[in-house]
Amino acid sequence: MHYELMMASRYLRSRREERFVSLIGWTSGLGVAIGVATLIVVLSVMIGAGVEMRDRILGMSPHVDIQGSGDTLSPWRQWLERVEALPGVHSAMPYVSSQVMVTRGSRVAGAMLKGVDVGREMANGNLAAYMTHGSLADLESGSSPFRAVMGKDLARKLGVTIGNRVNLLSPAAGVTPMGVSPRLRSFEVVGVFDSGFYEYDIGLIVTPIAAVQALKRIGDSVSGIELNLEDRDAALQMASQVRDVLPPDAWLTTWMQRHNAFFKALKMERVVMGVILFLIVIVAVFNMVASLVMVVMERKREIAILKTVGATDAAVMRIFLYMGGLLTGLGTLSGLCLGLLLAWKLDALLAWLERVTGITFMSGEVYYIDHVPSIIDPGSVTMIVVASLCLGLAATFYPAWRAAKLPPADVLRYE
Repeated sequence: MHYELMMASRYLRSRREERFVSLIGWTSGLGVAIGVATLIVVLSVMIGAGVEMRDRILGMSPHVDIQGSGDTLSPWRQWLERVEALPGVHSAMPYVSSQVMVTRGSRVAGAMLKGVDVGREMANGNLAAYMTHGSLADLESGSSPFRAVMGKDLARKLGVTIGNRVNLLSPAAGVTPMGVSPRLRSFEVVGVFDSGFYEYDIGLIVTPIAAVQALKRIGDSVSGIELNLEDRDAALQMASQVRDVLPPDAWLTTWMQRHNAFFKALKMERVVMGVILFLIVIVAVFNMVASLVMVVMERKREIAILKTVGATDAAVMRIFLYMGGLLTGLGTLSGLCLGLLLAWKLDALLAWLERVTGITFMSGEVYYIDHVPSIIDPGSVTMIVVASLCLGLAATFYPAWRAAKLPPADVLRYE
């Protein structure tokens, strides 16, 4: 072993009278480990939450939404043929939507009623995969189109099971012998879905498109056309192509535009949280500077003897650079291993803690998702490790420079 590295490792091992100084040094290394592990876990959770929320939102939301200039779209069949022919379009589905009030006995809730082409939805949509009770095909199994599937939280709120009937009250006014009144229709519940996204599970009812058309009395018109793309990240480019084949009064919105503020807030929160947590590493590095300065003061006699027997300033400086490198490297490596292990098993660990303590760490009513996702991003992990190593090594230059500049004659004068 090179003697400089050997001296650095020996200086990190305390003698009886120097245990306090050594303890401060190893504590700073522990602080680096905790900071690196915390950064890896928190950024993995925030990245995972962003991806999970995006997937849950887009699981029930189109990549591109096409609507007309008014509340309804009449020439939708011609528009549908044009957009389906575009390359990059995976599927195109007409829909009718309306705000309704749902009642069952004394229980009342507000919801979005969405009419879909059941055949197209089963072939190209995600709703069929989310069904937990019943089947999407049951929407067309009877002679009446007034059948519905709803989210699990809405079904629980209303106390609904398969086979029950609910009344849907549309705000669209109808003329009766008693005057103008909202339209009311009874629907049979034939299925319950669990999308994993609370806003859909508490506020969405899906029926055949003919049922909503009859409830709103709009004939063959629809509210719009939903496009699902082969590459959802190309939604803006695809929207530009769709505008070229549709009339000027077509109104298009992409998933990026609809949820732009939400995803920007998630990104900003991830950056700010990373900066705040990196302060843990910075504090640990400052402790490392203080501990190395104390080591220099305690080891003045040994340093003077080394320089007397021929050690150069550069050699003495390397000894303390190796000390800082060992503390930083061991702390970063320990934090890396601990952070990766926690990020990998975090969801299972929190699920176990929830069962043991009865505390819900991630409520779907508050955070939109009901579990803690974690995705380890190699780029973020590499950036954390490199930043920690660079910062730790940079912090050792001043103590190393102080040690190299000690005059041996002054130190050994009274020895």
